[in-house]
Amino acid sequence: NENCNDNYTTDFIYQLYSEEGRGVFDSRKNVLGHMQQGGAPSPFDRNFGTKISAKAMQWVTKKLVETFRQGRVFANTEDSCCLLGMRRRALVFQPVVQLKEDTDFV
Repeated sequence: NENCNDNYTTDFIYQLYSEEGRGVFDSRKNVLGHMQQGGAPSPFDRNFGTKISAKAMQWVTKKLVETFRQGRVFANTEDSCCLLGMRRRALVFQPVVQLKEDTDFV
């Protein structure tokens, strides 16, 4: 919930990451409750959200370790920008570049 802490608000976290990542990465803010399609999240939704978040953070950490050289991040490979989704009951990262073949951009 974006109102769970008086100090660590969505805006504060967004501004913190925007400032710290200036020149290295961009930040966007998103409140999960605003993205939901309706109804209260089920225990499955909460559990899945935790699992997918942990997997995404592990991937980001791994990529930063792999691409950080001389104080800069060199994220210029095909798998620098990936989409995390579920395929056959497994969480899978797929490079966005590969999605061009399966996506109708018109």
